[in-house]
Amino acid sequence: MKNIFLFSGQGTQYYHMGSDLRECHSGFDRNIMRLSKIVYDVTGCSILDVVYDPEKQKSDNFSDCRLSNIALLTIEYALSETLQQTGIIPAAVCGMSLGEYTAAVVAGAMEFETAVFLVANAGACFDTYCEPGAMLAVLDDINTYHNNDILCDSTDIAFDSHGKHFVIAGSVAGINTAEKYLRQKNICFQPLPVAFGYHSRNIDPARHAYTEILNNISFNTVQLPLYSTVTTRCINYLDGTHFWRTAREPIRLMEALDSIDHNGCYRYIDLGPTGTMANLMSYRQKEQSTSNIFSVVTPFNNSQMNYSRLINAVNQHLMPFSAAHV
Repeated sequence: MKNIFLFSGQGTQYYHMGSDLRECHSGFDRNIMRLSKIVYDVTGCSILDVVYDPEKQKSDNFSDCRLSNIALLTIEYALSETLQQTGIIPAAVCGMSLGEYTAAVVAGAMEFETAVFLVANAGACFDTYCEPGAMLAVLDDINTYHNNDILCDSTDIAFDSHGKHFVIAGSVAGINTAEKYLRQKNICFQPLPVAFGYHSRNIDPARHAYTEILNNISFNTVQLPLYSTVTTRCINYLDGTHFWRTAREPIRLMEALDSIDHNGCYRYIDLGPTGTMANLMSYRQKEQSTSNIFSVVTPFNNSQMNYSRLINAVNQHLMPFSAAHV
């Protein structure tokens, strides 16, 4: 069975992410240490001091645009390297939102240093040109949004799971308007730990500055099938406009997964820090077997158990049929 690596985006980061796996897996810890040195060389920032600050709790808000996005990129790529060093090699990759940067690095389309540079500059552009914004995960049918002028006028759709869950984004004022309406209707929602309304008109003022930076980057030839949640299909090359689109356009994860599914049977491995994409896939496959869906790092101190489950599943699949069924 071939492996698909999945990478999540903004809103899935938190302080101390991956700390329990670092404690019990020296390879993962070494990869984080090595990548953190690269981050320091590019940005002058010690991402280790930020993420693993002993004064911070997992529940503390980690929404600083520049730092949280670099941290998410670093953790996801460190986990990708760890799995590949163990012999778990991706046949294809797929990222959503910021996760498309990590996916592009794993696919060989750019170096990790380049991704850090771009993510850091994206954060700087948003900080400079955009008003603060916010995002809400709404636990209700998407028609709640489309049939309501208050929500449509004040926010934009950032993600639709094609079920009882969607994400809206916008300015602080727009999200406050949406929150007031949702409370009146007793509709459950959850704020995401972000500083801006990604995938909404809230970030439009940063477009010119960030695309100028993007257009000065020369990307490599894509070495692995790279599935985008913007285009919803496999893309063979990258240009500067792509990463603006990953920040501005709605996330179309379900359509991208449909494109992957048409090409074979895969083992899906979520390398994000919350298992969000694995959970979305499990919901998507609720009437089918979810035994081919794995997460590793989560906020619940079960990363080592998840890692062992993944390793056991891969090893069992590699065993000869007769030995695997003794």
